Amino acid sequence: MNSEPAIHIPGLHVAFPPKNLFRQAAAVALALLSAAAALVVARRLAGALQNPLTPASLLAVALLTATAAIAVRAGWLHRTPATTSSWLDRAVMIWTSAAAVSLAAGLCLPGTSIAGVVVVGIVLSAEECWAWLWLFRTQKRGRESLFAFPSSVASHAVAPTCEMNSPAPVSEEPFSEDIVQQLTRRLAADGMEELSGWLRVPVSPGQRTVSAHVAFCPPFYVTPEVAVEQLDGPESRIKTGQRLPYGARIDLKLTSPAEEAATVLLQFSARSVKRG
Repeated sequence: MNSEPAIHIPGLHVAFPPKNLFRQAAAVALALLSAAAALVVARRLAGALQNPLTPASLLAVALLTATAAIAVRAGWLHRTPATTSSWLDRAVMIWTSAAAVSLAAGLCLPGTSIAGVVVVGIVLSAEECWAWLWLFRTQKRGRESLFAFPSSVASHAVAPTCEMNSPAPVSEEPFSEDIVQQLTRRLAADGMEELSGWLRVPVSPGQRTVSAHVAFCPPFYVTPEVAVEQLDGPESRIKTGQRLPYGARIDLKLTSPAEEAATVLLQFSARSVKRG
């Protein structure tokens, strides 16, 4: 099965670049930003920079530096939600901050107007506050790149589904074991759109982590609230890895590797405001 993230529209196939491509571009941008910072600092220490820049020139440099730093962070952190950031993510964040600050500070020569220094400080402070706040917020709620699926767990693409904190009850019972998914979409009494049903997730012998991808078709108007509950199968920890208006990813981690092939039966539901 082709797992390349894409949007399928009648007569049109739009594929998104793989996660590694974004990270490679971010690494190149960080290398260029670091080289520029190193060059400026080296020339400053060698006394080759003597004429202070005007406030307008410093503003332009600060904006370019902030843009480059944003590009590095956005490209590098373009990944699937992880519960915590890796040491490499933090290293890239710190390295980017150091390069941006060194570049700007290296150009603030003796005699530079206070207005120019203030402008540089405001621009870089705003960019750094945004970047670190973004990291902490995404780290808190768990993140993943917008379209990429984790390579460390097995994934099973399935059709429309949903999730919240407690699945909405449904009256139907799961179908026979040869049917992997059963969904019902309805308009609730409070005007919300609901999608609820069951999903069977196969687990191979020796496997402990597995993900199920569910598409919402047609997409919800806004990102829905999603709830998942295990009804049967090996005991496992369940969490929603990703929620988007057009789909969700459910991550399962068994308490111990499966001794034999098994199936985890999940009940799930999604609720969102109705379009228009």
